[in-house]
Amino acid sequence: GRVSNNLRIEILDIKHYSIREQTKLLKFLNEEKFDLVHFTQFNHPICYKGKFIVTVHDLTMLGHLHRQNPIKRIAFNRVMKAAAKNSAKILTVSKTSKQDIIDYYGTEKDKIVVTYLGVDNKYNLSVRSRHEAISGFREKYKIPGEYILYTGMWKRHKNLFRMLQAFEKASKIGEIADRKVQLVMAGKVDKKETEVVKKIEDLNNSLGRKAVVTTGFVLEDELPLAYAGASAYIIPSLSEGFGLPPLEAMACGTPVISSRESCMPEILENAPLYFDPYDIGDIAKAMERIITDEVLRKKMILKGLEQVRKYSWADTAKKTLEVYMEVLEQ
Repeated sequence: GRVSNNLRIEILDIKHYSIREQTKLLKFLNEEKFDLVHFTQFNHPICYKGKFIVTVHDLTMLGHLHRQNPIKRIAFNRVMKAAAKNSAKILTVSKTSKQDIIDYYGTEKDKIVVTYLGVDNKYNLSVRSRHEAISGFREKYKIPGEYILYTGMWKRHKNLFRMLQAFEKASKIGEIADRKVQLVMAGKVDKKETEVVKKIEDLNNSLGRKAVVTTGFVLEDELPLAYAGASAYIIPSLSEGFGLPPLEAMACGTPVISSRESCMPEILENAPLYFDPYDIGDIAKAMERIITDEVLRKKMILKGLEQVRKYSWADTAKKTLEVYMEVLEQ
């Protein structure tokens, strides 16, 4: 990218969540004597005494800490507490996350500023007209017809097992069954999620076709094609900090069906068709409706395109800069 004359980029080869993050990074920051440091994730050198702000995207890690080893758990909590306590301001990406931070860490609400994320402009309506590229994507991953898309990690809070149960239910009767609609799960396959892996195998065996496609890691420039080619996008999550993928799908003119939990209603407002993520029947019904109800589809597509216009990186940058200025004046 373009670097202006008042910006210098330095790359420190230090891994996230490492001991060196606490030592080598600390040494660098102390030597440089910055007026203000912005850590774009909660992990930071906890002994740093300079002025800093921190971005906390969400607390979903907290829900999974019981699955981590105790050392990791203690370290995570210490670093997170230090971030909440010692920072001059905390930026977070939704009011939902802001409330979580207040609830967990007792942070005063004025210290936390909500800066929504932006949607990258490579996700846009013109992707739909790249027919050859979309066909190439379909051929590569063996997706002949209509498909519902899920993208992202296979973490517990993503609620993938219920999504698969719902898709199985929908694939036995109605249009999804007749039209052999597929469920495409784009993103790294997590072998540790044995329940999900087994469910996909069983489902494909019982339906006697590749009903669920797992693509594995998808290249950055294939993602817009995946969105644009999909009949619908699904976000079944029980907890999210912001939820960028459904907005990216909307930007590509793809209707979204979404869980009604966490920050989704705040970020997506009335643009998706919502379902109860704990109710398999309700998820299945939403899948069927978004595929079959043409009037609803058109309405959702238009609402989605309208919703996306609310999120731009320019706004995020402007709001972030305002926080910088405010902290520097203190």
